[in-house]
Amino acid sequence: MIHASMSQIKLLSPYLTEGYTWLKGNLHTHTTFSDGTHTAEEVIANYEQCGYDFLGISDHDVFTAPHDYQHMTQMVLIPVVEVTSLGPHIQQIGVHQRVEPDTDRQAVVDRINSDGGFAVMNHPNWEWHFNHFPQEMMSDLQGAIGLEVYNGVIERLDGSALASDRWDRLLSVGRQLWGFANDDAHYPTDVGVAWNVVQSPARSADDIMSALRQGQFYASTGVMVKSVEIDGLCIRIETENAQRIRFLTRFGTIRSSTDGASAEWELPDNLTQLKNWRYVRIECYGEGGRMAWLQPIRIDVH
Repeated sequence: MIHASMSQIKLLSPYLTEGYTWLKGNLHTHTTFSDGTHTAEEVIANYEQCGYDFLGISDHDVFTAPHDYQHMTQMVLIPVVEVTSLGPHIQQIGVHQRVEPDTDRQAVVDRINSDGGFAVMNHPNWEWHFNHFPQEMMSDLQGAIGLEVYNGVIERLDGSALASDRWDRLLSVGRQLWGFANDDAHYPTDVGVAWNVVQSPARSADDIMSALRQGQFYASTGVMVKSVEIDGLCIRIETENAQRIRFLTRFGTIRSSTDGASAEWELPDNLTQLKNWRYVRIECYGEGGRMAWLQPIRIDVH
């Protein structure tokens, strides 16, 4: 066994320990501008009533300007478009114009990035074949910052709402990607199924988008996280309502499982083992199937 020292190994967490507020938001919803059943005004009102802090209206290949609606809500409106035509769906976030669809999805991601936004790969396990976003394409696509680890509308469609299997496969081959959870709401009954909770210093679009870029958020269907801390090789998490917490590494292998609302796990000081594991991510399980997915903590081995 080759023992690790703190000079050889670091746990690189995206999470802040101070100077932030948790803000809850959804980045994927539709209106009558595409295939949603309610107007933008009605959708905004629905999310406002549910206590959200930010919202992205993301109609299919249609840009909805946040400033046209910001006056009617206390939520921060984020500019989002779902690039739908000509290939697997990509969430365009932070770009103040519609990015032109292209059969070359790399070209789409490149355009989003060059315009100052960022891209998220949507509902990978949608459709009867569980392969809306082919794994090889996801692996080859450079410049996207994440994928939807959970997409609420797929609960009532063919396929799987959950895509943690896809996420682990990508993380395990060295892709650093964040996991998002969104409603993808088309009907009012789709609202409030899944969301993202961001560590943001202020309630502004720029601060929220910056936190999303850096992975300073968790994805949830109902479990609420209080804090995530790193102390050497020890990871500590505290939640409000988890009943079980699991720590996973490469290819989704469960390394530790604790019943309760808080947990800690100290990684072994085995250098060879840690190098092979690549990352640690945390899944929280709550009552009634509620979950939270934390962003990967990278294991940096020198």
